[in-house]
Parts: sequence; structure tokens; C-alpha cells
Amino acid sequence: MGPFAKDYFSNFGKSTDFNREITRDFFFTANHHWLEVYHVDGFRYDCVPNYWDGPMGVGYASLVYETHQLTKANIASGRPYWSRFDAGAGKPLTLVQMAEQLEAPEEVLRSTDSNCTWQNGTYGAARSVAHGDRGRLADLGLQLGLFGYPDRETLNGDEIPKTAVQYVENHDHERFLCNFGTSNPDEAVNPLFAEGDRTLWYMLQPYLIGLLMSKGIPMLWQGEEFAENYFLPDFGMGRVSLLRPMRWDFFYDESGRPIVSLIRRLLRIRRRRDHIRQGTYFFFNDWDRYQQFGVLLFARYAATQYTLVAINFSDTGRTVPFWFPMGGDYVEELHGGALDLRNVLSFRRVDLDIPSHYGRIWTLM
Repeated sequence: MGPFAKDYFSNFGKSTDFNREITRDFFFTANHHWLEVYHVDGFRYDCVPNYWDGPMGVGYASLVYETHQLTKANIASGRPYWSRFDAGAGKPLTLVQMAEQLEAPEEVLRSTDSNCTWQNGTYGAARSVAHGDRGRLADLGLQLGLFGYPDRETLNGDEIPKTAVQYVENHDHERFLCNFGTSNPDEAVNPLFAEGDRTLWYMLQPYLIGLLMSKGIPMLWQGEEFAENYFLPDFGMGRVSLLRPMRWDFFYDESGRPIVSLIRRLLRIRRRRDHIRQGTYFFFNDWDRYQQFGVLLFARYAATQYTLVAINFSDTGRTVPFWFPMGGDYVEELHGGALDLRNVLSFRRVDLDIPSHYGRIWTLM
């Protein structure tokens, strides 16, 4: 035992020292056991800074490399169950190796056998926008497209696809609803009991539309789908010592039902549109036309498939101009009907109406 790299949780017990062979062997053996016996899909590695000593180090980078090589060897030898990671000749392994390296997510993704990473960039930009900083809308637009992150890298002869997890809520932060205001009779006495104001549920909508149409792997944190509203302090034992069970009754109330309905529609869109899950992302970064009015536009496309996502974070409905690069008929995916766009001409101006705290999704048919 002993410190290695960062030592963020020394107050809670001894740290692991990857300079020691027994430590490295223990973690590798644990990975082997979970893959062999419990048939897990892979790993999300917590607090990677505590065992990050660079891409050529003996800590995290070595562990994911050895786990990758173990999986390849067991597939080649025909061991039972390991074939689940074999996507076919010439295709990368489907083993998940996800880093929580919030200090350098792009680096850990680019330089190790990790194929995905957590990152706080999207959450941070969204939180700033929620607090009224429209200047961060451009950052949010870039983060939703994972700007600066690699799509694939070749390491040790293996081509590995790369991506990142997208979220605005997780176990480390307060529920996103808290950013719009909190309310609780005991809040002044003890802020641990503060809760997000669920009457403002509609303000969540543009963030959820952006999240579920984004590039990468969108994550819905438990209860996010029905506007759970717990507050979580940034520091102290109050983060972990207070019971915060999910309140399933929120699923059925007047604040939860519309969020559940929206998320179901968004998930159906993402499931049936390959180009939204896997295609190219393009952000229309134009302050004068869009961001100054609280509007964010981005496209998802591949070959002849094209979807425009238009989101309005402001309190006012907005009408903005747009020039579709592909002509034809566009269906509005959230509600359709009169919102569909017929006989659109390529690169001809169309004025788009975007309701407040909501959005539109138009897909070429």
C-alpha cells in the first residue's frame, strides 16, 4: 500500500501504489475475474488521476492495455464466453474500457486503450448557460459534438474507436433542476435539504434535447427522466451521508409526466436514426443569428441522411433563419403535422420558429 500519482481519497483509507507489482497484479486479476466469471461488458474506471502516470506508465495505461490484450488472447484461443467481445474480422473489440479522467479526458482517450471517457465539459457549459451565461452557448454547442476528442486511434497495431459520455447529471453533482432555483422550508437552516423547484420542469427540456441528440454516449442519471430534484453539496460528508432515494411517484405527477414523455420521444428518434447515433456533428456557431437570442443549432448527418436540431434556451419564442444544405421534405420529429417542412429548396432561406425552453428536430425524409 502507499500513494501513487494523485491521492484524492487519502482521508478515507490507504491508497493503492501501482509502483508495486502486487498492486498491478491485483487489479489485472480483478478485471480478469469479472470478465471471466461474471461476463461483464467492461469497466468504468473511477478517479483515474489516482493511478495516472501518463500513457506509458505502469498505472492506468498499463492496466487497460493488459486487459485489452487479455481479451484478444482469450478470443483467439476460443475460451467460452469471450467471443462476446469479437465483432468480426478486422473490427475492434466491443470491450468497454471507460476512464473517469476529468483532468485530461482527451489525453486519456487519445493515448491509451480506453475506448470512452467521462468528461465534465458538457455539464460545465450547460450549467453556465442555465445560470444565464449565453456566452457559454458556443461552448455547449462544441461540447455536444465532442470537439477535440478523437473518433478512433491506432494503438499497438489495434484500431480502437473512441468516444465520450455525455451528461448534465451524475452522482457527483446536484440535479440539474437545482440550477434554475431551489425551494425548501428548511433550506435556510440546512442547505442539505434544498431541492430544485419542480414547477420549473419545462426549463430542463432544451438540455435534454441537446443531450439525447448529441454525439457520443448520452447518459440519463437515475431519476433524471422524471425530474428528480435533489440538491448535492460540492464538498463534505453531506454528499454521501444523506439518503437520497429515487422518488418514483414523481414519474406520475404534473412535473414528471411531460419529462418522461419528451425523453421517450427523443430515445425513439435516436434509436431509429443511425446518423444521429453515429453520424457527423456540425455546430452552427453564429452569435448574431442564434446564440445572442438563446438559440443553439446543430446538424447530425451521414451521406443523404440529415437532421437539424434547433434548441431555444430563452424565455421567449424565437424565429431564426436557416439554409438547409439538402432540399426536400423535412418531418418534425417531436410533434410533426403542421410543423413539417415541405418542398424545402437547398440553400434557400427558411425561417424557423423555435418555442421557448424547447426545441424542434427536422429530419430529411
